[in-house]
Amino acid sequence: MHALPAESINGVSVKTKLSKLARKRLERFVTLFAKALVSETPETIHDLRVASRRLQQALRLALPRSKSGASRKLVRMLRKVRRAFGTCRNLDASIDLVQKKLEAATTASLRQSWDTVRLWLEQKRATEIEDGRAELRRYDVIDFIARVQARIENIDQPPDGVGHLWERSQDALTEWRDALVSAKEDPQVQRIHAFRIAGKRLRYRAESLAELGQSSVKPLVEGLKALQNDLGDWHDRSVLRQYIAEFIGRPGVLAEEPGMCRALLLEMEREKQRDHATVNDVIARAEKLAEDWTELTLKEESVEESIKG
Repeated sequence: MHALPAESINGVSVKTKLSKLARKRLERFVTLFAKALVSETPETIHDLRVASRRLQQALRLALPRSKSGASRKLVRMLRKVRRAFGTCRNLDASIDLVQKKLEAATTASLRQSWDTVRLWLEQKRATEIEDGRAELRRYDVIDFIARVQARIENIDQPPDGVGHLWERSQDALTEWRDALVSAKEDPQVQRIHAFRIAGKRLRYRAESLAELGQSSVKPLVEGLKALQNDLGDWHDRSVLRQYIAEFIGRPGVLAEEPGMCRALLLEMEREKQRDHATVNDVIARAEKLAEDWTELTLKEESVEESIKG
């Protein structure tokens, strides 16, 4: 496994850029944290979860492994905030998909089926919003801000410039490659999901490095973004199938509405077949991206050796 290419950034600029990046992401997260207490739009919920991931990655980049314990509680809170609205985010994606199917339905009976599902999902979402807000109210956000700011103020001068930042990204890249191999060998839902999560971690870490001035990583970021978009759509369809199964599995539904259940199951079977094609395409593109990145790394290493020579 080759190391990611490192550009020449001196220790002072790395520390300054890390501090600026962490402050920027803290501000974004706190703004959305407050907004989620009064706004229930899907965009707010989604953006808060993304902001929590990006702040988490910035903190991990800023603190060396020897001090990882100092940020453990901060990272734990960020994870809990994401989980508080995780189900709500899934419901938002499913409601959006159902609305599209409702608009595309060609028969009155199919439209009625999707409309019934939509109303059921919206009722579940209302409960999840309140549960999520109750979780947020448990946290002292002022104390959280103070502790994050204290960490930012005490960011150490990287002993080897940007070296340890590349090392951490290499770990994420290795995890992504391993997940890709596993997903290709056995493309079951759990393995595809694990590959998707590994891609998220790598993408957010790579985005952080790009913001720090590491232009070499930008091709990886763009490639991962395209893959993650398709995997996100795959995940949303997979989640909707789970909700449909739950909807049909409620007491009396299948016995009372066999026609509606049959129509919904046929729709889900079509989606499942479509997902097989999506997964195959994503894996092929991911393998190409991994190859391209290896070539890029080798070129960078060759340039560095030439300079040293």
